[in-house]
Amino acid sequence: MEEIIQLFIRSFEDTTFTSAERKAVRQLIEAYNPDRAKRDLLRSRIFEIVRTRLPHHPELAALDWLEAANKTLLDRDAAGPSDKVYFSPGDACLHAIQEMISYAIHSLHLCVFTISDDRITRAILAAHGRGVQVRIVTDNEKLYDEGSDIREFARAGIAVRVDNTPNHMHHKFALADGKTVLTGSYNWTRSAALYNHENILISADKAVVAAYQQEFTALWAEMTPFGER
Repeated sequence: MEEIIQLFIRSFEDTTFTSAERKAVRQLIEAYNPDRAKRDLLRSRIFEIVRTRLPHHPELAALDWLEAANKTLLDRDAAGPSDKVYFSPGDACLHAIQEMISYAIHSLHLCVFTISDDRITRAILAAHGRGVQVRIVTDNEKLYDEGSDIREFARAGIAVRVDNTPNHMHHKFALADGKTVLTGSYNWTRSAALYNHENILISADKAVVAAYQQEFTALWAEMTPFGER
C-alpha cells in the first residue's frame, strides 16, 4: 500500500497524472487487491497529498491531478456494466449511498424526501468537510420528523432548500460531480435498510445523468431556502 502512496506523491510533483503512472497504479492495485476500506484509505491519502502541497502548485492543475488519481482508484469495475442495482432489506443500498458520497470530489447534489439514517448523515457531513459542494433539496413536511437530520445539515453550513407547497417533494436521487446518478425507491432511513423492500440504481449514462441534473437545477431554483420561509 505504501508503494502506491509513494507513487502518488511522486506523480503530484508536476501535477500531471500520466498514462504510465496510471498504468503503474492499476498494476499495483491488481497486485495488492485492496478491499473497500483500504481503497478508502488510499483515497483519503491522495486528498491529503493535495491539501498539504496545494500552496505550491496551480489550483486547477492540482484539481485535475486529483480527479485523475481518484478515478484510477475507482476504475476497478471499468470492464463491468455502467449501471449497478442494489436491493434492501440489508445494507447493500446503504453501502451504495455511502460509497457514492465518499467518491464525490467537486459536487454532491441530493434530492431526497427525507434523511434520517445517521450513517448517511455522517458521510454527507464528511463530504462537506473535505470541501465538496453539497446541496440538498428535501420535503418541507418531513423536515421536522423525529430523527430528521436536515436541520443538522443546515447548522453545518450546507445549503438546503425545501418545497413550500401542500404536496410532497418525493424524489430520492443524488448526483455526484455531475457524472453519476443514484436513484430508486430506497428511503434514506434505517427502517429502509432493516425492513423495507427497496431498490437503488446507479448509472453513469450521460443522457440519464443530464436529465436528473436538469431536474435538480429546476427544483433548486423553485424551492425555498431553509430558514427563510
